[in-house]
Amino acid sequence: MKKWNILGMICIMTAVLPAAACGVTGVELTEEQNSQIVEYAAGLLLKYDANHHGRLVEEKEEDEEVQQPPAEDLAPVEEKEEEITPEDVEEPEMTDAVEEQEEEVERTIEEFYSIEGAVISYTGYEIKDSYPDSGGDDLFFAMNASTGCKLLIINFDVVNTGGGDLSIDMVSKESKFRVSINGAMPKYALTTMLMNDLASYIGTIPSGSSENLVLVCEIPEEEADLVETISLLMRNGSEEGRLTLN
Repeated sequence: MKKWNILGMICIMTAVLPAAACGVTGVELTEEQNSQIVEYAAGLLLKYDANHHGRLVEEKEEDEEVQQPPAEDLAPVEEKEEEITPEDVEEPEMTDAVEEQEEEVERTIEEFYSIEGAVISYTGYEIKDSYPDSGGDDLFFAMNASTGCKLLIINFDVVNTGGGDLSIDMVSKESKFRVSINGAMPKYALTTMLMNDLASYIGTIPSGSSENLVLVCEIPEEEADLVETISLLMRNGSEEGRLTLN
């Protein structure tokens, strides 16, 4: 609409100029007025051409922006991977289990369970199919090895070194024994009803006398002739100790 208004004004002005020049009756314009009208019309033409040119430039710039390649077509920038050197790798810390194992010390049975007035000595081991030996009318309890296994009988002598009778109650001391054969993983000694089971012994030993007590374990039959070392691990509450027997 603006474009047609400008063109209309220009046409009117150009029509006025010839009319004035030909002597047509109407408003007479001086030469100076005619010059002003011509300059005004020329200015309108220049303004219209300038605006038209500016819009063309803007449209061209917008087309160039649209024609730019999308970002996904740009070549990706390769990230440099960080090299890890041996110095950057932290060494694992020692576990509590290892620390506890290092804290285990060699202690005798009487020292570990605080038994005063007695000396408990290891006297050797036996390999048997059953224990105690069969026979006798006074046999209270006997145990047999499982199929494919043998009984390992570990013997101890408990000597009363005091001047009076010595009462021992291993049950009240919450005694727990594990046995390791040839450095293998230790296993708990068998729970028995034997009267002379060291783990559950309750009795009185006269002064100067001794009592034979045992711990019984079960081992595979093929390992019966391969026993070289025996270690005894003791536990009393949260405290642990170790005793190397042979």
